[in-house]
Amino acid sequence: RPFASPAAIAAMQQEIGSDGASLRLYPDPNADVLKQAVAEHFGGLPLTPAHVFVGNGSDEVLAHAFMALLKHEAPILMPDISYSFYPVYCGLYGIEHVSVPLDESFGIRVDDYLRDNGGIVLANPNAPTGRVLPLNEIERLVTANSKSVVMIDEAYVDFGGETAVGLVHRFPNLLVVRTLSKSHALAGLRIGYAVGDPA
Repeated sequence: RPFASPAAIAAMQQEIGSDGASLRLYPDPNADVLKQAVAEHFGGLPLTPAHVFVGNGSDEVLAHAFMALLKHEAPILMPDISYSFYPVYCGLYGIEHVSVPLDESFGIRVDDYLRDNGGIVLANPNAPTGRVLPLNEIERLVTANSKSVVMIDEAYVDFGGETAVGLVHRFPNLLVVRTLSKSHALAGLRIGYAVGDPA
């Protein structure tokens, strides 16, 4: 028997009703209810649904972000050991990139990213190393790269680390990408989202 929260099962049953009629309808293309729920999830932050972008899994959200925000004359920067799809997106969308070596302990050195770039993409915690970049270092990175989009992929943040979503309202160049596939164990639902400045 698969593990599922009784509260989650009850909420799903209430949503679909006894006859499952809502399953015969297309979902809201704007995902308004989900955007509102994400904004409320990070309670205490000045987030609205306009800060949230929802996609078919975080891979689709990443793809849109690469296409829309990261194609510039300067190459984007990413760790040399990280999520293997980042260079694939670069190849798909014709985006130049530079692989920045990790340090001797497989950590990310923020100082290595303080140079001209067309954007920065980091997984935090990094995959597959599992190393966490502390929030104060992310803030230093975003501050120093105010003219570039800094995208933090938080697919594994719930397993260790602190989310950077709380920095979004202060830094319009920060985009935080998250998924429900990992710690929420909802990979089959294909839900990913980004939180960033509405503009």
